[in-house]
Amino acid sequence: MDYLNVIAKLEENKRKLTEKLEDNTLPKEEYELIMHSIENYDYIIQLTEMNHFERGFAE
Repeated sequence: MDYLNVIAKLEENKRKLTEKLEDNTLPKEEYELIMHSIENYDYIIQLTEMNHFERGFAE
């Protein structure tokens, strides 16, 4: 997969989780689990961008 496809896939997964949060009947535990997953996706996206632009490598 190339960079743009990876980012698109990650963003789509994050969007699906965000949509689940709109359900007001979610138990607190499930809500927290989804929020944690969204934070993980944000982190993975950030790492992917760093790797793509080679900002994550110290020389």
